[in-house]
Parts: sequence; C-alpha cells; structure tokens
Amino acid sequence: MKMGVFNMKVHDPAIEKIKNCESHGEYLDKCFFNDFWRGCQKCMQEKKDKADESERQYQIQVANIRLGKRISDSGIPDRFLNRTLENYQVDGDNPKQVKILKYCTDYAENFSDRKKTGLSFLMLGLPGTGKTHLSIGIAFEVMKNGHSSVFTTASRMLRAIKDTYHKGSEFSEMQVLATYETCDLLIIDEIGVQTGSDYEKNIIFDVINSRYENVRPTIILSNLSIDECKLYLGERVFDRMREGGGKAFLLDWPSFRK
Repeated sequence: MKMGVFNMKVHDPAIEKIKNCESHGEYLDKCFFNDFWRGCQKCMQEKKDKADESERQYQIQVANIRLGKRISDSGIPDRFLNRTLENYQVDGDNPKQVKILKYCTDYAENFSDRKKTGLSFLMLGLPGTGKTHLSIGIAFEVMKNGHSSVFTTASRMLRAIKDTYHKGSEFSEMQVLATYETCDLLIIDEIGVQTGSDYEKNIIFDVINSRYENVRPTIILSNLSIDECKLYLGERVFDRMREGGGKAFLLDWPSFRK
C-alpha cells in the first residue's frame, strides 16, 4: 500500500488578496503555502479571546467550588459566615484595635510564609471584643488562597473526640484527631470554658503538640487573661504557641455587643 505524499508549496513572499469578512469588512488575507489562507485575523482573535474567557470562567467556577468545599469543611457556624477582616469595625482612636487588625491582616495575606514556620498566636480577653470575628476573617482569607482551615471550640473538639469512644461511632479517634491535626490552620475558640480536667488538658496538648511538631499554625482564642491562659494550658503548650515570635494579644476594650 502506497503512502500518500503531501506536497507543500511554500509561497515566498506570501500571496496577498483583499477579501471581505461578514463581521469586519475588507481585510488583507495572506497565503504562505499551498492554498491555505490565514483568514480574518480579527475573527481569529475574537475566537481566541472567547476561548480564553471561557477557560477563565471555568477556572473561577472550579475555584469557587473548591472554596465552597473548604468553607463547608471548616466548621465555621452559619452565624459567623459573614465575618471578614474587611468588615471588622475598628475604633480609630484605639491603637490596640488598629494594631491587632493590622497583625491579623498581615498574617492572613502572608499565610504561605506563616505556614512554612508554623507561626501561631493567641487572642485573649473579655467576650465581645472581636476575637472570633478576627480569627474567622483570617480563616476566610486563608481558604480563599487555597489552604484549609478548621474552626472549633475547645468543647466541640473534646466532644467530637469523646464521641468516638461510643460503640458504633461513625469515626475513629484517629480520624477525628486528624481533622484537627492536619489542616493548614486550626482555630480553637473558648479555651478555658471547660472543667480543666487532666483528660481535657492532655487532649488539647496532644493536638497542639502534634501541630507544633509538624509545623502547622494554630490560633487560640480565650476569655482568660494571659496568666490564666498560661496556667490553664500549661507552660509546655503556652511556650509552643509563642515559639518563633508567636504573639499573645490581650483584647481589653469594651464589648462590641453592648
């Protein structure tokens, strides 16, 4: 069986011809080989732009689906889904509020660097000062940039672990612990509300220590003072949270809820 031979005749210089495009009118067409003409370049560019826009929209859709999945898996309660760093209200006359918002914004925007070092920090102080709002604002920014984040209260985390001890539990203890130990950013709220039993403290230590050893950032929120939080968590946990420049912020202004 003989193979067909493709004979290509190159035109140098190219053959030029004035043609008419239904969309763009007259244009100069060129033929560089055989009888293959380039066609209307404006039409070609429009087709390319349309294809590029379709691809861009597709990538946005995929990113939004992935972001929605990360938010769904984050454990952020519905009530807090509208909390962002942008809508955190700052009293311009309160330099502490300005400072903490700036720190949280910088932390979120540069999370890739924070993740490399496992930089953690604590926000402490009275209820209603915006600790939860700020931390969730960080979580949203982190998730927008492709990282995973889990928000939980200490009580909810302990309850989820205890539930695995029941016969017929859907998840094992290791599976639940992995949820808290392997996410890119873990936020634990309401530290100190619990009874403070050795069991509870050991679980909290195990989670934070695992994250510390694997260089994963953690944010702790509590209504306790710095000294009270150090006493509740213990020196080991508190030191791990502060290692590498981790801050302990005291939010001591009046409650926003009043």
